[in-house]
Amino acid sequence: MTRKPLITFFAVISAAALIMMTSCGLVDKIRGDIFEGVKFDDDTNYTEVKKSESVNSAYYTANEKITFGYDNLLTDSQRSCYSSIESAVYRISDTKDENGFYPVGKVTIEDKSFTEKDMDISIKAYTMDHPEAFWLTNRYSYGSMGDRAIIQMYSYVNAAECENRINTLNEAVNDIMTKIPEGLTQYHLEKYIHNTVIDNCSYAAGVESADDGWEEFTVYGALINSRAVCEGYAHSMCMLLNKVGIDCYYANGYGENNPHMWNVVKIDDRWYHLDATWDDNENAYFNFFNLNDSQIQKDHIISPLLGEIKDNEALDDVYNLFLPECSSDNANYFVVESTYIVDFEESREIMVHDLIAAAENKDDKFTIMIDPSMDFDTSLDELFNEEPYYMFDYITRANESLDSNHTINDRNVSIIILENFNSVVVKLEYK
Repeated sequence: MTRKPLITFFAVISAAALIMMTSCGLVDKIRGDIFEGVKFDDDTNYTEVKKSESVNSAYYTANEKITFGYDNLLTDSQRSCYSSIESAVYRISDTKDENGFYPVGKVTIEDKSFTEKDMDISIKAYTMDHPEAFWLTNRYSYGSMGDRAIIQMYSYVNAAECENRINTLNEAVNDIMTKIPEGLTQYHLEKYIHNTVIDNCSYAAGVESADDGWEEFTVYGALINSRAVCEGYAHSMCMLLNKVGIDCYYANGYGENNPHMWNVVKIDDRWYHLDATWDDNENAYFNFFNLNDSQIQKDHIISPLLGEIKDNEALDDVYNLFLPECSSDNANYFVVESTYIVDFEESREIMVHDLIAAAENKDDKFTIMIDPSMDFDTSLDELFNEEPYYMFDYITRANESLDSNHTINDRNVSIIILENFNSVVVKLEYK
């Protein structure tokens, strides 16, 4: 009979409890403040920003560019505006205006029907396709006269400072690219980038808008200052994954009743939801790594697509330009990485084998997925809390094949129960 453990600690995390323990990102309003009094005659002195290019990985082919926003614009005028923005944002004034920001090059649209709504959509599409343009504020000036519409965007920094920051960011991206190992599958490449962002960045608690700290909403804040809210995490994942050839974009919606942004990512021709912000929590542990639509909607609300919003409806601050169907769980973390139990006796050999492998690597966590045919609560009891204590039997058998430097401590076992995935994470300690 298996010996009862002397000390057992359970960290039981239900779906509701998990959300309460997990950081929720905040999305600064994409529709910015609209300043009045745009000047139609542009007499501002601009300085052209000299942008250096970051390197790509030696082992993985980068996507040419991100165009999901552009590809889902609704009109030729919106696409024309987007294209004009691409060159305008690298021309920045050296002098702040009366609003306290540095104007960037004006955009002129020769379309008398071009509206403020068109402007909002065009700018959002550009900024989401270009996470590297981190200096742009969410404030704009807009005006129309005759057949012309004029848009004035703004930068948080002047041209010289912008150029310095671009170089600093690219150096950080280069460092990440050169360290990525060769031969990773798309899943493991995504996991490497995901862990790199999370290990480098901490959630910026207390930042609720760009007025509290604009960098926290950007890739610069996440990768250079190591501090970001959900937009910074999502922009970093999008930039880095596309640089290693993995399609990645954004999902906009709500989490904990707050506007929230996460990613959609394409792994082996299937799309998944990926929320790096909510994974950046000790107890989350890949809970939001490659979920399907049903799984993500247990605690996220997905905003509608732009094309689903009727012309006579107000344009919500939170909407999606592109949103693929996510129907697979093939690349879900728990499906890929868990040891799968279909029967405690039949699964003993594979459990012991995988525990030995985990201990030899000195892994600090070991994940188990329980087949849906088994009652989840009863299975947990039989594994950890009552006779026959299967988990401790597995550990004992694994330890018989391990040397003293890799022996698993069976006196104190803590676990995280993940009901949404029929899974349990065992935190491994060594004697």
